[in-house]
Amino acid sequence: MDFIFTVCSNNYLAQASILANSIKKYQPQTKFVIALCDKRQEEINYREINAEIITLAIIEPQIEALAKKYNIIELNTAVKPRVIEYLFEERNAETIIYLDPDIKLYHPLTILYDAMQKHPILLTPHIYTPIPIDGKKPGENTFLKYGIYNLGFIALRQSEAANKLVKWWKYRTYEAGYFKTEDGLFVDQLPINHVPVFFDGVKILHHKGLNMAPWNLHERELTKIDGNYFVNNEEPLIFYHFSSFKVDSNELPLFHYDRYTLTQRPDLQALYEDYNTEIKQNKYMFYQTFESKYSLIRTTYIKTKENEAWRKKGVLKKLFGKKK
Repeated sequence: MDFIFTVCSNNYLAQASILANSIKKYQPQTKFVIALCDKRQEEINYREINAEIITLAIIEPQIEALAKKYNIIELNTAVKPRVIEYLFEERNAETIIYLDPDIKLYHPLTILYDAMQKHPILLTPHIYTPIPIDGKKPGENTFLKYGIYNLGFIALRQSEAANKLVKWWKYRTYEAGYFKTEDGLFVDQLPINHVPVFFDGVKILHHKGLNMAPWNLHERELTKIDGNYFVNNEEPLIFYHFSSFKVDSNELPLFHYDRYTLTQRPDLQALYEDYNTEIKQNKYMFYQTFESKYSLIRTTYIKTKENEAWRKKGVLKKLFGKKK
């Protein structure tokens, strides 16, 4: 069976719902799974989402220990290889495509399934072409810090190479899946820089309609022909990554990527306006009221550790007095 999956907490279910609806439209034969990095809430009607929803606690016994170790962004990214492992080993997946929840399909994924017939591991780089050194964001150095490949997407076919990659990747995300770029760590993404060197069967895809996003706008422009989007008047837009999208802002995420404003990119305006409408229709405001239960577990754990440290400090002061 072919699977597509994403990972998110309850507060991201509006974005995941848009992804689910687009998969149902363009890949109706593919099984879509949401790995819920959270606990189910009685107030949420999960059945109205076009996906099979699996809570991570079902497939990962260590989830609460990981929740104490990692913040919610780190946790959501750390468990990706575990979900892939589960789908391969327990659901007999033949192919697996991971997509971030803030991605939307605009075209069937035929190019990916064709590529996986020859190559068991597919990646997309953040950019394909050079960027001027002009002080604007992103620059080429951005991707040296955060990763050459964007892990909002990865595709794998059941194979020895893919299984080796998943085990290697999982060990790294579970041991050192931190957001600490000063230490050469960036969640699940930076280790993947090594994948084309360490593993056989890796295909670096060269199609500008895959994973179009705010970080690669310098090389990609949209046009709409007969209701369909094309990139640079050449390749169909297959999926767009609405990274760091802010509802009702009517703007690109300038905090991270200030090379263009939305006013400077009229080709993107309808795309972003439609996504803004869609995300609100999919109950964005409602889902935003939920804080991940794993965030609360981590907060409680950190406070407990801090209190223990203060109590220990107080006991030492009583025993030894103030240091002169």
